[in-house]
Amino acid sequence: MPSDLALEIRDLSVEVGGRPYVRGVSLTIPQGEIHCLLGPNGAGKTTVLRTIYRAERPSAGEIIADGRSIDDYAHHEWARKAGALVQSSGLLAGLTPADIVEIGLSVLGLNGHELTGRRDDALDLVGLSQKRNQPADHLSGGELQRCYFAQLLACDPEIYILDEPTNHLDLHYQLVLLNEVRRRGRTVLMTLHDLNLVARYCDHIHLMNGGKIVDQGKPSNVLTRRNLRAHFLVDAYLDSQSLVINGPVAT
Repeated sequence: MPSDLALEIRDLSVEVGGRPYVRGVSLTIPQGEIHCLLGPNGAGKTTVLRTIYRAERPSAGEIIADGRSIDDYAHHEWARKAGALVQSSGLLAGLTPADIVEIGLSVLGLNGHELTGRRDDALDLVGLSQKRNQPADHLSGGELQRCYFAQLLACDPEIYILDEPTNHLDLHYQLVLLNEVRRRGRTVLMTLHDLNLVARYCDHIHLMNGGKIVDQGKPSNVLTRRNLRAHFLVDAYLDSQSLVINGPVAT
């Protein structure tokens, strides 16, 4: 595999409960690029991400990172290499935002000063410094999403896996946090529903439907009127980095 590839998925298939969710997906991501898995609900996007952060086992295929199968990485190695921001969250009882960020940092083996510095910088970046010691289960949905974003930014892995990272975020923090991800120059694979954000931030799109990749390329080449009609059931087109929507397509 060429050395400039950070991540490669080869002929990946995933079955859940005996049902095929992903079928023969292959893609490559060069180091430092932001790629998006795009598609309608149920296309298989989240399932692909789940195999990368090892929450799901593929029924066929292989995922390669820096020339090694991800199965060859020990748990702590992979936790340092790839970090995920996912749609579901764990139990929050008794935890504060500071605790949540520190839990993520535990895999790095940092000394106390470096750990607290990374924690505080990340909480400041996401606008939660004043709430660092409040109960996390009292946060709003947007604040909680920012808290988990802080955890990922504090760890700053080589590969960012982002499943709908702008969920619950107001427009200000959508832009602030995606700007920060892009500024860091890390390799990113994410899912997004907001096509304007896709056009603004993504170098490359892998369009999925029915568990397969049906088109891929630069946003301007994938977000075509034909694709938007066929896969999103909307009459729309991309004008520079803005989506112009005429309306839904009759089904």
